[in-house]
Amino acid sequence: MRLTMICWMLFVQSCVFGQYTYVFNRYSTSDGLNTNKINCVWQDEKGFLWIGTEVGIQRFDGRKFVSFRGDENDRLPPSLGVDQIIGAEDGKLWLLQGSQLGQFDAFTFNYSDTRIKTTGHVPPRNQFKLFKDSKGRVFLCASKYGLLWFDPKTGAFVDTDIPIHVPKGWGVNGLFEDAETGEYFIASDQGLALFNSSTNELFYNENNPAQISFFDQKKLPNVNAFLKDSKKTWWAAYWDFDSSKQRSVLLHYDPDQKKMLSDTLGGHSPDHYAFLEHLLETSNGQFWVAGANALFVYDNDRNRFSQQLKATPLEFDIKSDDIRHIIEDSEGNVWLSTANGLYMVNPNLRDVYNLVIIEGLKHESAVNALLETQNHENWIGTWGNGLLFYDNKFQKIEGNPYTQIGNAGFESYGKIWDLCQHGATGNIWSASQEGTLTVFDPQTKRAFSWLRPPVFNKSTVRQIREDKNGNLWFGTQSGYLVKWDKNDAISDMSFQKIHNFNTIIYRLYFDNQGRLWIGTHKQGVYVIDPDNGNILFYFDREFGDQFSVVGNTISDIQQYNDSIFFLGSEVLNILNIRSGEVKRISAYDGLYGSKLSQLMIDDDGILWMITNNGLSSYNYEKDMISSYNNLHGIIYGDKANATKWKMQNGEIWFGGEDVVFGFDPKALQHKQKPPSVILTDFKLFNRFIPLDSILAQRQITFEHYQNSFTFYFSALNFNEQHKLQYFYKISGINKDWVKAERDLAANYTTMPPGNYTFEVKSRNLHGEESERVTRVDFKILPPFYGTWWFIILSSVLVLSLAYLIYRLKMNRLLALEKLRNKVARDLHDDMGATLSTINILSSMAKSKMVEDTVTSSNYLTKITDNSQRMMEAMDDIVWSIKPDNDSMQRVLARMREYATGLLEAKDIRFDFQIDDRINALRLDMESRRDLFLIFKEAINNAAKYSYSDKVVVHMYCQGKRLHMGIKDNGKGFNISEADTGNGLDNMRKRAHSLRGRLYIKSLPQNGTEILLDMPMDKTNIHMFM
Repeated sequence: MRLTMICWMLFVQSCVFGQYTYVFNRYSTSDGLNTNKINCVWQDEKGFLWIGTEVGIQRFDGRKFVSFRGDENDRLPPSLGVDQIIGAEDGKLWLLQGSQLGQFDAFTFNYSDTRIKTTGHVPPRNQFKLFKDSKGRVFLCASKYGLLWFDPKTGAFVDTDIPIHVPKGWGVNGLFEDAETGEYFIASDQGLALFNSSTNELFYNENNPAQISFFDQKKLPNVNAFLKDSKKTWWAAYWDFDSSKQRSVLLHYDPDQKKMLSDTLGGHSPDHYAFLEHLLETSNGQFWVAGANALFVYDNDRNRFSQQLKATPLEFDIKSDDIRHIIEDSEGNVWLSTANGLYMVNPNLRDVYNLVIIEGLKHESAVNALLETQNHENWIGTWGNGLLFYDNKFQKIEGNPYTQIGNAGFESYGKIWDLCQHGATGNIWSASQEGTLTVFDPQTKRAFSWLRPPVFNKSTVRQIREDKNGNLWFGTQSGYLVKWDKNDAISDMSFQKIHNFNTIIYRLYFDNQGRLWIGTHKQGVYVIDPDNGNILFYFDREFGDQFSVVGNTISDIQQYNDSIFFLGSEVLNILNIRSGEVKRISAYDGLYGSKLSQLMIDDDGILWMITNNGLSSYNYEKDMISSYNNLHGIIYGDKANATKWKMQNGEIWFGGEDVVFGFDPKALQHKQKPPSVILTDFKLFNRFIPLDSILAQRQITFEHYQNSFTFYFSALNFNEQHKLQYFYKISGINKDWVKAERDLAANYTTMPPGNYTFEVKSRNLHGEESERVTRVDFKILPPFYGTWWFIILSSVLVLSLAYLIYRLKMNRLLALEKLRNKVARDLHDDMGATLSTINILSSMAKSKMVEDTVTSSNYLTKITDNSQRMMEAMDDIVWSIKPDNDSMQRVLARMREYATGLLEAKDIRFDFQIDDRINALRLDMESRRDLFLIFKEAINNAAKYSYSDKVVVHMYCQGKRLHMGIKDNGKGFNISEADTGNGLDNMRKRAHSLRGRLYIKSLPQNGTEILLDMPMDKTNIHMFM
C-alpha cells in the first residue's frame, strides 16, 4: 500500500518547456465584487454564477456582478457571509450562512428562513455543510452532531426519519453519492462509511459484513473530503495525526483491484502547513485537489500532480494560499473561491495556447527570431544569448554553436535579429549585429561560415528572406538592400548591394507574385522586382490621415489577395495596390491598441496582429476586429512584439522580450454558432427590478412615467463571452442595430408611450450571428391625457368650446345689431315723430305770427314741450347704452332723481323704499332701460293725472323675483272703464320683455298702485352677494 502525500514545493517557475501554464483570471472588487473574500460559487440552470462572499451574495453573468439590495420592507438575505450555495426547487437557492439557513428566491429576490430542529444539543464548534442528492433531497451535514435532512412536510431540517443511515455517534463532514449504484459515502471525523440505499445497509470499519476490502485495509482517523471518480476509484483526503508526520494525506483506492494506488502529490516539506478539503474531477477527467496552502492538478502527460500555488506567483498565477471552494461550470471552466478574489481557469485551453517563458533572458536580451526547421525543430534567436534549440514540444535541446568564436565574436554573432532556412540547401542563416551573418548546419547545429561582408558596412542586418529563385535578400539598419545569389559561394565578397534607402528597413516580404516589399522607417513601403531590382511601386503619402498626419513607418506586411495588402504601422493600413487607396483602421475604429509590430494571416484569411495592447485579429470579409487577453487564455501578448512564425501545422507563434507563445487559430476562434442572448437584468430608473417577475407577465406594461430603463443582457457563456459582439435595437427608436458597449446594457430614457419590441443578438469573430434573436415585447401606457377616450373627449370639449365662443361672439354681434336696430327704432319713433311735430308746429306758428300772435305763441309753447320731451328721450337712450349704468345703484339714483324732480314740482311728497339686497343687482342694458321706462311712465302718470299729494315707491327681492310697487293716494279710476292709452300698453310690453307681469290696482277716490313682478336670472339680472 502506498499513500499519496501533499507536498508544498517552494520554487520560482521561470521556465517550463513542454508543460502548459494555466492562466488564472482573477475577479476582484475592481471588477464589481463586494469583497475579495470569496467563500463559494454555484451555477444555476440558466448559467448564472452565484457568488457567496463574506458580506453576502452576488450574481455574475460574465460581465458584471450584481448585488442584491432593497428597501427596508424587502426581505433579503441577512448581511452575513455566505458559506455555501446549492439549488432548491422552483428557481430558489439554499443559502448557508454559519448556522443560519434559508432560501433565496432568484425570481422575486425574496428570502425566507428555514428552521433547524434537532432532538439533541449541537456543539458550538460544529460546522454545517449542505448536500443535495440526485433525487432532489437536501441534507445538512453537521461535523460535530451528525446528519439532518429537509423534511418538506415540516419545512425544516430535522434529524428524524433520515433516508441515509450514519454510524451512531458520528458527525458528518460531507456526503458523496454514486447515483448509479445508490451508494452514499459519509466523510466524518470518525472515518469513512458507506450506505447502500438499495439494500439499506451501512458499512464502515467496525461494521463490514460485505467485507469491503477498503475497510479491512485501512482505518482512517478522519476524512475531510471524498470523491469517487469516473473510473470508479476512490479518493479520500484526511489529516494524519502522527506526531512525526502531521500532514494532510490524499488516499487513492481501486475497489476492483482491492488495493491502494500511488498517485503522488510530490515530495514532502515539513516547514509548511497544508490542508486538503476539496476534491474535483472535471468533465474531461482532470483531477483537482484544493485547500489551505494547496492547489494541485493531475498532469496526465507526466502521471503526477503539479502544484499551482507558487512561492513567487507571476501575473496570472493564483495569489492566495487559501482555496475555499472549487467547482466546474457547464463549459468546463474551473472556478476557485479564495481569500484574495475569485479565479477562473479553462483547463481545455491547453489545446489552444502554449506559453514558453525563457529562463535567464533579460529585457535587453529579447527574443528576436523564430524558426521552425524542416525537421520540426524550433530555433529561437535572441539578442545577446545567441541561438536556443527546442524540439516540436518545446523541450529544450542542448547545444552551443558559439564555442568557436569566443566572447569577442559572440558580442556580434550572438546578437541575432533574424533567422532563415535556405530552401534548397537546408542551411540556416542568422542575421546579427554589426553586419554579421552566420550559416549553420541544422543537423549538427554547428556554424560552418562566420561572415562579415563589407557591403553591409558594419550595419546591423535586421531581415533575411528567400525569393522564389532561391536567392537570399537582406535588409539593414542603415537602409541597405543586399542580395546573395544562390549560385555564388558563401563568402564575404558574394553579396551585392541593390538599393540604399537611407533609413531603417524593418521588413522584407515576398508576395504571391514574387515581388519584394520593403517596409521602412518613415519612408513608407517600396515594391521592387527581384529579377532586376527596379522599383515597381512606392507608397508613402498614402498612409496619411485626413489631418495629413503621416504614419509611414511600416513594421510588417501581409498579402490578403492579389490586390489587398495589410501594412502595420501606428494603425492597420489596408492597401489596394491596383487603386493605390489606403483604408486606415485605428483605435477609433475598434483596433485594440496601436503600433502594430507583427502581422500574420492564417489559413482562413484571418489577420492576426500584435499591438502595444497584445493580440488582436481582423476579419477582412466581415470587417470585424477582435482582441484577446487573459480572459481568452492569452497572456503576455504585448511582450511578443519582435518576431513571428507560422508553423507547418498552422499554428501561429509570436515572440519578444523573454516570451514565446503560439496558438491554433482554428481552436482559438471557435467557429461554432454564437449562443443566443438572454436578458439578465432590468433596471427601472436606478432600481433593479426582478426580471423573471416582469417576463412572467402576460403583457409587460409600464406606466407613462416608467419610461427610463436599462436592459442588461449576456450570452452566459464564459468561454465565448469576450469573443462575441452584441447588438440591440428597438424598432421606432433605433434606426439600425446598435453595438453594445462593455457593460452589455441598452439604456433608454424618456421613451414615448407605445408598443415596442426590444431585440438583442450576438455575433462571433466570423460574423456569424446567433440563431435566435431574443425579443421582448412591452408597452408603455400613455398618461390619461394621452388615451383615446381623453383625446376624443378633449376634442369634443374643444369643439364645444369653440362653438360656444362662436355662439357668444355671434350673440354679441346679434345683440349689437339688435341694439343698433332698437336705438335706430327709438330714435326714429321718438325723435322722428317729435321732430315732425316740431316741424309742423313751426310752420303753423310762422304762418300765424302776424295775423294771430296768440295762436302762434301756443304753437311755440308746444314746440318747446316737444323739444323738451325729445331731449329727455335722447337722454334716456344714451343713459341706457352706457355700460357704467349697469349697476342697480345707478338705476336707483336715476329713478330717484327723475321722481324727485317731477313730483316736487307738483308739491307731491315722495317716499322711495329700497331693500338693501337691491343694490347688489346688475342689469343688462335692455332690462335696465325697460325697468326705468316702466318706472318713469308710472311716476309721470301719477304726477299728471292722480291729483295726489304722496307717492310711495317700494322695491324688494323675494325669492328669485324682483318686485317694484308705485302707489299714490290720488283720485284713482275705474280700470274697466278707463282708456288705457299708449302709456299703459307700453308698460305691459316692457314688463313682458322682462318676462314679468304688470298689475294695476285702482279704485275711484282710493288711489292707484302699479306692481311689477319679474324674475331674477342670468338672462337679465346678475346678483352679487
